[in-house]
Parts: sequence; C-alpha cells; structure tokens
Amino acid sequence: MTAIHAKKIIIRSKKEDSVFLYHLFEAHEGLASYSTLPFQPHDLHRDMELTFAPESEPDVLRVLAELGDWVAILERAP
Repeated sequence: MTAIHAKKIIIRSKKEDSVFLYHLFEAHEGLASYSTLPFQPHDLHRDMELTFAPESEPDVLRVLAELGDWVAILERAP
C-alpha cells in the first residue's frame, strides 16, 4: 500500500473577504479542505491552511491565481 502525502498551503486574506473564500472552497468540493488558523479578534486578516492531494495542486494554484490580490500565499509545504 502506498502512503499518500497531502500538500499544504497557508494563505492570508482580509477579514471581510474570508467568508467568500470559505464558500469558494466549499463550492469546489473535494479540491481542498481548509482550516482557519488561530487569530485575535482585532486582526484585520484571516489565515487559512489548505490541505489537498498532490494531484490537485495545479487546480489549487489555478484557483489561487484567479483570486489575485484577494489572497496572499504565506507558505507552501512540499
């Protein structure tokens, strides 16, 4: 049996845009799961960790590229 290693990307968005991003990733069911990382109530941003299968990486990167300035990629785990 071959182990599947998930890939991860951490992104940041403005607080007011985060709800849209949650809906976007829910609409792209199966593309990536997301978790909101810890934040303080006064933070003006939200960081999200996206987790996805390696074969989904081109699609995840395409969606993020299409979002343009709405998100910033903070970290990509190999």
